[in-house]
Amino acid sequence: MCINVYKIILLVCMCCVGIFWISCSGNSDDSEQTEVILSVDKNTLTADGKDIITFTVMHAGIDVTADAIIRSVMDGQTLDGNTFSTSKAGTYAFEASYGKYVSKLITVVAKSTSGTVSNFVRRICAMEFTGTWCAMCPAGMTRLNYLISSSYEGIVYLMSFHVDGTSADPMTIEQSSILSRKFAISGYPSCVVDMRGTMGLSENYSVMRAIFNESLEKYPAHCGVAISSVYNEVDSEAKVTVKVTSEKTADYRLVLYVVENGLKYQQNDGGNYRDYTHNHVVRKLLSASVEGDKLGQIAEDKEEVKEYTVALDDTWKAENLSFYALVMDENGYVNNLAVCEAINGNADYEYVND
Repeated sequence: MCINVYKIILLVCMCCVGIFWISCSGNSDDSEQTEVILSVDKNTLTADGKDIITFTVMHAGIDVTADAIIRSVMDGQTLDGNTFSTSKAGTYAFEASYGKYVSKLITVVAKSTSGTVSNFVRRICAMEFTGTWCAMCPAGMTRLNYLISSSYEGIVYLMSFHVDGTSADPMTIEQSSILSRKFAISGYPSCVVDMRGTMGLSENYSVMRAIFNESLEKYPAHCGVAISSVYNEVDSEAKVTVKVTSEKTADYRLVLYVVENGLKYQQNDGGNYRDYTHNHVVRKLLSASVEGDKLGQIAEDKEEVKEYTVALDDTWKAENLSFYALVMDENGYVNNLAVCEAINGNADYEYVND
């Protein structure tokens, strides 16, 4: 009789373990199915008000388009249905939400009827001017990071130029002051977009969006940029190769910067100094000047290649470094850019239809 009792107890325990295992496995599978995926039937359309693109929203392998919300992150407007058309040429970004889940951004390009919109994905350069002494700078950076991550992820690339102020900033470089004077920066924090327009970081989000959108809509790319780095750990050196292909015959200049994440310094935050992790910090200019190295005239559909050998400073951490290649047009504005990691990073040309 006792043996039977023990057998029953053992059987119950085994069943409980089995149920627990199944339950845990079920939870794991469920968590893997929570992603919302937004897709589009084509990445380009003609900006004639008639051509349309159609979105599909999937969740856990099920088409939930009819119950999802599709939103243009450029202006915050929700689509009426799952199609989009426009008569205004430019790059547009969208995201979808279903319940509490939000998809990753996808971008589409509306080409003008004259065919002037680029086949290359357009990237925007945001130069933030800041300092460890600046009490309002952490709040400004938080606002800028939120705007980029929520509406311009993978579109806007941030660079932080540190300047001296009421006290010295340990991350300042000479070019920060040169650019600050060039753009007549009078208050901190401030941001310069594509080396063209300046905006304060306490502006209303709609004002900041309008400046980013202006770059996408009024100043389309007419070149593509690719960048790669081959890192030699023994010599603490990187060979950086930048390629530029133009869609029209035009003059270009190239500006190359070293940018580092994860720098820890005290920061004035609302009047109180505290430990702070600084990201996107510009560490060095690799070109001859902030105006860039001359690439000369690049003919239509031709490629220009420029190489740099970069000796990494002992104070830098190679695993936290990236190279930013900004390609300037004949007016001195950033037409397009590419970014790669210092340790064997590679960012090839990115096309709208990829």
